[in-house]
Amino acid sequence: MVASPNSSYRIKGQQLNIEDMLKATLSTRLQGVPRPEEIVLMAGGLGTRMMPLTKHIPKPLLPIMGRPMLEHVMCQMIGQGFGKFRFSVRHMSDQIKAHFGDGAKWNVQIRYIDEAEPLGTAGGLSLIDEPLVDPIIVANSDLITDLDYRNVVESHKKTGALLTMCTREATFQVPYGVVETDSSKVIAVEEKPTQAVTISAGMYALSPRCWDFLELDNYLDMPDFIQKLIDQGEHVASIPIFDRWVDVGRREPYHDLIEHLKTVP
Repeated sequence: MVASPNSSYRIKGQQLNIEDMLKATLSTRLQGVPRPEEIVLMAGGLGTRMMPLTKHIPKPLLPIMGRPMLEHVMCQMIGQGFGKFRFSVRHMSDQIKAHFGDGAKWNVQIRYIDEAEPLGTAGGLSLIDEPLVDPIIVANSDLITDLDYRNVVESHKKTGALLTMCTREATFQVPYGVVETDSSKVIAVEEKPTQAVTISAGMYALSPRCWDFLELDNYLDMPDFIQKLIDQGEHVASIPIFDRWVDVGRREPYHDLIEHLKTVP
C-alpha cells in the first residue's frame, strides 16, 4: 500500500507494485489511427504538496523510473489508442512544453490550454472554444493507473449521462471511540471503527453539452461543477473502478514508490 502504516485511510487498488505498468510505457508510440475522443490532462497546479521537490520543476515532470510522471500517464492512454491530447498548464508551463512539444515523439497530437490565472480543475476547460463532437476524458496528471479508458467512454455513452465520474472505495479509520446515544443514554460504543466511503478517482468523461454550463475564465473546481450539474437536474453517472490506482501527487506516496522501485531488479 502507498499509504503509510500510520495513515487513517486506505484506498483499494493503491499499491506500489506497478513496475510492469511503468516499464510497458517505455517505448509506447501510437499505432494506427487515433480514437476520436480527446483527453485533457490537468497539469497546471503549483505542486505545493510536493515541495521542496517542485521548487524548480513542475510536478508533472517529477521523474518515475527515469521519465516524468505525466509521460507515464499519457503513454498508458496512448497504448489504448488515444492520440489527441490537451495539457492544461500554467505553473512552469515552459518546461512541460519543452519536454512534450507537439507530441510527434509519440506519434500523437498535443495541444495546450494556457491558464493566465488559476481556473480550477473544471474552469480551465472553458478555454476550449472550438465545437466538440465526441466525449472528452479529463484526468489528473498525477494518477498512475491501468484503467482502460475505452471502457469509461463506452459506459458514458451507454448511460447517456452528461458527465461520468470514475469512483472507487476508500476506508477510513476513526481515531476515537464512536459513541451512539439516545438523548443522554449511551446505546453503544465502538472503538476506532472503520468506515467505507466512495471517493472520486480523478478521471471523468464529459459530453460536449457540458460546455454550456461553463463560464469563460471563471474559477471552478470539478466537484463544484459536478454539483452544479446535479443541482440543475442533469444526469451525472458513476463508474466504479477496481484497477490499480496510485496517487503520486503527494510527497509521501511518491517517495514510497520511488523507494520501492529501487528494490526492483
